[in-house]
Amino acid sequence: MPAIKHAILLTMSVLGAYLYLQVPFLRHYSLQVFALITAIYLILQKKQRGRVYLILPENSSANLALINFAFLLLIGASGSLSSPFFALTFIELFFIALATLNKVAILMALEIMVFHFSLSIATSSNFVLSVSELSNLLALPVVMIFYLFAKDQYEKAYHSSLLVDAEARELNRAQSDDRAVAEFVSSLLDRRLPMLEFLLSFPEKNKSTIESEVKVLKRDLNLLTKQIAEKNKLNDEKMEALIEEVEIELSAQKNDES
Repeated sequence: MPAIKHAILLTMSVLGAYLYLQVPFLRHYSLQVFALITAIYLILQKKQRGRVYLILPENSSANLALINFAFLLLIGASGSLSSPFFALTFIELFFIALATLNKVAILMALEIMVFHFSLSIATSSNFVLSVSELSNLLALPVVMIFYLFAKDQYEKAYHSSLLVDAEARELNRAQSDDRAVAEFVSSLLDRRLPMLEFLLSFPEKNKSTIESEVKVLKRDLNLLTKQIAEKNKLNDEKMEALIEEVEIELSAQKNDES
């Protein structure tokens, strides 16, 4: 899903949760709705990803808006900034940070701040933020920035590991080629050259045998050269594809941040 559409969908989930909680009748059933939406979310995750425990939504997935709506309902209905479930907000931010672009994640952190602040004002006749509520509110952007920093570090480490793996495969390929050549040379020195020396002792008598042995030697050498060339070509293509993939991901990440 494009980033703009995903941001709009997530914004609608925040706005929808706020409007839902303004209706006293609906607010009374917030816990039941939270349980229902969570169950639907887990079912969708199992259907899309094959396992129930893979709860993190995929990048730019519409499922994120669903679980975001559920979190906001539960926390908002139970006291918002003073809710005993407010710690779930940090799990909500974690999902958002990993499943959206950085700009969208920051936007959502600000929207969630506004959501809780506005909801606290709307549900209080004499609105005053306590120290704990203020710290909860200010913690949201700080935690989101930390999540995004950790995400960036992980992606860089992942890309580095891909390059290291590629270099390791390149080294293994070179070592494999060396072993193949060494085995061929060993076979040549240990068996074929002594045999040729013996046959050359009587060249006229062993002419046909010598010619056939030389043909076999040429065939084996050509086969070895061909195998090494094909393997090198295949590995080069894989290496180029891997490097191109890493470069595309890094370029996309830089574009998102700019």
